[in-house]
Amino acid sequence: MTSATPTTSFIYSHEQSQHVLSPTHPMRPIRLMHMHELMRSVGLLDSQSIATESPRLATDDEIAIFHDADYLEVVKAIDAGAIVPGMHQFGFGPGDNPPRSGMFRHAALAAGGAMLAVERVLSGETQNAFVPAGGMHHHAMSDRASGFGIFNDAVIAIKHLINQGLRVFYVDIDVHHGDGVQAGLYDTDQAMTVSIHESGQWLFPGTGNPDETGTGNGEGYSVNIPLAPYTDDELWHQAFDAIIPDLARTFEPDLVFTQLGIDTHRNDPLAHLSLTTQGHNLAVQKFAALVNELDCPWIAVGGGGYDMTAVARAWTMDLATMANLDLADEIPSSFTSLPNMPTLHDQGDYRIDPDIRNDITRHNRSAIDEIKQRIFPRFGI
Repeated sequence: MTSATPTTSFIYSHEQSQHVLSPTHPMRPIRLMHMHELMRSVGLLDSQSIATESPRLATDDEIAIFHDADYLEVVKAIDAGAIVPGMHQFGFGPGDNPPRSGMFRHAALAAGGAMLAVERVLSGETQNAFVPAGGMHHHAMSDRASGFGIFNDAVIAIKHLINQGLRVFYVDIDVHHGDGVQAGLYDTDQAMTVSIHESGQWLFPGTGNPDETGTGNGEGYSVNIPLAPYTDDELWHQAFDAIIPDLARTFEPDLVFTQLGIDTHRNDPLAHLSLTTQGHNLAVQKFAALVNELDCPWIAVGGGGYDMTAVARAWTMDLATMANLDLADEIPSSFTSLPNMPTLHDQGDYRIDPDIRNDITRHNRSAIDEIKQRIFPRFGI
């Protein structure tokens, strides 16, 4: 596991695993500690192919490229313990985004991690960068928190890239539609956003339909692939392969930016897709091949994922893929952070009832066909 110069920047701090949203909140940042421990146990973090560093805080000016000044001040005030009248209008309250001390720093570290990734890959110090604590803010809007997210790290980074004259191809494989990223880039043709997710018919945030295609200069540059519940590895990749590679090649980006949510996993408690860790990682392998073909830098952020073992295994596999390193499937006995986790790949044969599978196939095929009708002709595909 050695090379002359690092291939991949791994941007993470243990501080990011310690910020508790609330005692009962499903987003448990300790998942990142388990991930890091597994990466260490399998030897990834000893590789000269991977340069590990802590994120920095995003500056107010960097955050303000997307977020409103009033919203930024509200986040700071709530963080400091102030009672902010009408804070629910800014997305804070019981539920997804509870007001809490430390939330400004937590969100600014995620955004700063994405900005540091931009700096590393544009300078040529590394070919790609993985920021696992990022991505979970993909629901955050310019003027409010949403879906566990406060500062939308992906939009902040991509807008800075656009300001440098770069074209960005963004793909979100989280189980939830990346509505905040879509909203932040909906009117530009300098970024194409693609979200492949469980349909909003069944899942938060209720958006992400094929007819959400952008506005103004951005018309045709917003692409949504809504999938039926219980979509498995094979059916998910059929949808991925039918849409994403052709769009990436046609768009000819200067940089690829991916959100690698693993709440698509079959054991995830908050959603209903049926992917395995190896099915998830196959998508990352496809991104790696695509980036190599396009000859451009690649930034990946984390995202959702509420089954601890799935998060640790999937993102360990993803980091290895980005650094072009091979891992044994068997997890070393030295890893004791989580029990009953013998292999990186999921074991067992999970089959879907044939009639249900036919229904899933019909739903997904309808979405694919609609995307091809709405989007592909604009780009001569």
